[in-house]
Amino acid sequence: MQWFDKMRQGRIRCLTLFFLTYMAAQSLLRAVNLLTSLDMVSLAAGDLLRTFLTGLVYDASSGVFFTLPLAILLWLLPTRWLNRKAGRCALLCVTFVLNAFLVFTLVALYLYWQEFHTNFNFIAVDYLIYTQEMIGQIRESFNMPVILPSIAVAAALVTWLQGRRYPRHFEGKGRSGALAGCCAVLVLCVLAVKVPDDAWRDRVSDNVCNVELAGNGPYGFVYAYFHNEISYPRFYRQEDGDTVKQDLKQALAAPNVTFLDGKGTKGIDITRRVVNQNALTRQKPNVVMITVESLSTDYMGVYKGSVDWTPHLDELAGQCYMFSRMYATGTRTVRGLEALSLAVPPTPGQSILRRPAYEGLATLGGAMKEAGYTSDFLYGGYGYFDNMNAFYDSNGYRVLDRLSIPKEEIFCESVWGVADETLFQQVLKAMDDHAAKGEPAFEMVMTTSNHRPFIFPEDRIQAKQGGREGGVRYTDWAIHDFLKKAERRPWFNNTVFVIVADHQASAAGKTALPVNKYHIPCLVYAPALIAPGVNDRLISQMDLAPTLLGMLGISYTSRFMGRDIATVPAGQERAFISTYQTLGYVEGDRLVMLKPGKQSSVFRIADWQKSRYEKLPPDSALEERAIAWYQGASELYQSGGLQNPSRQPTAGSL
Repeated sequence: MQWFDKMRQGRIRCLTLFFLTYMAAQSLLRAVNLLTSLDMVSLAAGDLLRTFLTGLVYDASSGVFFTLPLAILLWLLPTRWLNRKAGRCALLCVTFVLNAFLVFTLVALYLYWQEFHTNFNFIAVDYLIYTQEMIGQIRESFNMPVILPSIAVAAALVTWLQGRRYPRHFEGKGRSGALAGCCAVLVLCVLAVKVPDDAWRDRVSDNVCNVELAGNGPYGFVYAYFHNEISYPRFYRQEDGDTVKQDLKQALAAPNVTFLDGKGTKGIDITRRVVNQNALTRQKPNVVMITVESLSTDYMGVYKGSVDWTPHLDELAGQCYMFSRMYATGTRTVRGLEALSLAVPPTPGQSILRRPAYEGLATLGGAMKEAGYTSDFLYGGYGYFDNMNAFYDSNGYRVLDRLSIPKEEIFCESVWGVADETLFQQVLKAMDDHAAKGEPAFEMVMTTSNHRPFIFPEDRIQAKQGGREGGVRYTDWAIHDFLKKAERRPWFNNTVFVIVADHQASAAGKTALPVNKYHIPCLVYAPALIAPGVNDRLISQMDLAPTLLGMLGISYTSRFMGRDIATVPAGQERAFISTYQTLGYVEGDRLVMLKPGKQSSVFRIADWQKSRYEKLPPDSALEERAIAWYQGASELYQSGGLQNPSRQPTAGSL
């Protein structure tokens, strides 16, 4: 094995130095992220030890692939070439590029952790797909003229230190050595893929931050990229199909509901006729639903938030019908739009808005169209993001996004979209047009200003540019300004304004599903039509569409899984909270978590504000109800059972 002894002093030495540099850098990042999150992580000795030891396994797996380009170069180049000046320069250049990439990922992971308190995951993959928005947000949020040169300097310094330890003279290689080296690299790559097991991370700690710290950013990114859609039947607990049908039928039954024969639907069929009748039925008021980016109850005084950055909405709340206990289904805008438009629980993996077969679904806009309304979707950004334009356009909405706004009206914008006041000006124009035509209108509006980099027009509020407080305060001001302008329109008194969040600003916490991070505001403002009040019943974001239709007295043929809260018997309220993998079902003060690997757990919510849970024994009845909703949603989507019922079905049973 003389060749190995020679290579140990040459090529393997270079690879070992780079690999150890990578491992040390990842461990240092893990320690820094831990120190910046001391109030969120578990500091128990056993948890910390498992966090760092498990992290080494993931780091080693990722490190093998990080080192791979250098390994290929070293084994491809002849020894005589490496011993020349040009060969050594090439080796150092490749090393520098790899080090620059390493330092860049460390900086990105640090910033990502500060924002989401997770390693790279599904969200990071989503953002990378939309390169323009990602690069624009980075440029507008961070001082890149300082950060990029600093990365280059740091990479150069590390490369210089490594170069000093590189051998001055390379020996050996030969055909047998090259073949053995390639085989060794291949074996290491296979082991790097096969050895890590996500079940190890789940056992690190009960604290979700420790579990995330035990991972590796590049590894997590690649894993999320190849696991962005998750099969419910394969990975989650299931119940008998007939049981799911009966559970859903029982849950969706109401005095004003008649189940119908969906004709052509396969498997579960929840087609039904919902009859609503009240004083607004013949009046057909307009509806403007303002979906506010990242509006957390934490920021609103009326919801007893930790800060009060919404003085205008707080004042408005006294004139609104307010839902005090509404919970978002997810942590992304695309999840919020899914819940508000389709009235379905979140299914694992991607939102339905971004999956195949998103066309022709039963939507809130479709129900409004059935009642004679014209529906618009208005967005201040470019609607190709998250497939919003394609989804709403293929489901009966007229789409108006950033490209529809005249250039002369845009005076302030970020990479995510125009200032909210500019967007609201488009809403006013759309409503004026509909009023001139004498047609009732439904406007689905999606704001963008309360999103990093938090850029807003000067002289509107007293807050600094670039911070969350400024983003919240400006959006609060813009909504107030919009409503004041709307008051001067003739259509105002016959319009219902709904203000609701797509999700909270952050869903990070010590637990896998911190319930307090899903609590969102929802206000219904129609001073001439709907009396103010407070509804303090537990309600899901996906229940807003049928609840709103009930308030408006609009009858419709439904395939919604959401329910009108006014028809839900006391004690049967529930909500859904989720990440892209963990599915939560809240009923009363109990929470069921469904996870891949067909796992389920039951907890009692001991403290809603701090998301403190107590583990409970299995509860078969409760878990069956949770599974029925999630399994049912998955099967309905796969079988076409969420499609818009375009023909009038005949009465029948589920």
